[in-house]
Amino acid sequence: MVERRGVYKKLEQVARAVRGNDSSFGGLQLILCGDFLQLPPVVRETGQKGVRFCFQSRAWEKCVHISFELTQVYRQSDPAFIDILKNVRIGRVTPEITAQLMSTMDHKVESGDILATQLCSHTQDANLINTSKLNNLAGASRTFEATDSDLCSTKTLDQMTPVPSSLELKVGAQVMLMKNMNVADGLVNGARGVITSFDDKGLPVVRFCSKREVALKPERWVVKTGGGALLSRKQVPLRLAWAFSIHKAQGLTLDCVEMSLANVFEAGQAYVALSRAKGLDTLRILDFNPKHVWANPDVLDFYEKFRRKLRQTRIVPLGRPRV
Repeated sequence: MVERRGVYKKLEQVARAVRGNDSSFGGLQLILCGDFLQLPPVVRETGQKGVRFCFQSRAWEKCVHISFELTQVYRQSDPAFIDILKNVRIGRVTPEITAQLMSTMDHKVESGDILATQLCSHTQDANLINTSKLNNLAGASRTFEATDSDLCSTKTLDQMTPVPSSLELKVGAQVMLMKNMNVADGLVNGARGVITSFDDKGLPVVRFCSKREVALKPERWVVKTGGGALLSRKQVPLRLAWAFSIHKAQGLTLDCVEMSLANVFEAGQAYVALSRAKGLDTLRILDFNPKHVWANPDVLDFYEKFRRKLRQTRIVPLGRPRV
């Protein structure tokens, strides 16, 4: 989902120019999906104060005529936890919710020698923790260098792919799988594990929370830049996982996670962190300040308006009625 207002506007203009068609998006039919109540896009442009989201652009008003809200939750199954997340998502935190979250402080969420991933508000903090923990491990390290399609695009690929250009590992390193490998066996994006050895080919052998032990070979990621160029990176699908930034954790499902939410600083940040957990039993919260939990008011207003419009819309089912 392209959330930033400026990027969305530019894409709409480019689509019209490329297709030689002055209709919205050059006549292309689009399905857009995303959640504006998660972390907002980073805006670096000057003169855009208070204007961040693509739904605030004229291109959105011109192109998007109806919106729907998907309500089925798949990551979590505990009704109590789902209710907590629904409230935190819109910035509503009652004393009861605070008490429920803080009751997780003594939860043991580790699985053997697989430790809980610590979610941090800042990427720099997560990187420092991972580097320090790796350096404290005994034994020799092995470094895996990515194979990039364009050596001049390493920084771009670092931003656009979930794996680093250079990955240093040791036996005992806490790691996270960054690609879906085998959903049935729990080897999914975000699965936690620990390096147990390196095989005769030098590949890292990981034991996951699912108890599966797997030697992981390099996998390929292909991304498209804003200019339309295709770039690829081939790398072992792992990242160090003693700690992770909340921003980098978006989209992941974490088997065991620990966090401090007393110093979150952005709208939606607490919700993103909490919703990475499968349930309260896999979550440990060390500190929590309900005053730091809020939702962007522009986003809340957007959702309220489209829900009101949706209630006024008559949906006509297609096809024959079921008997």
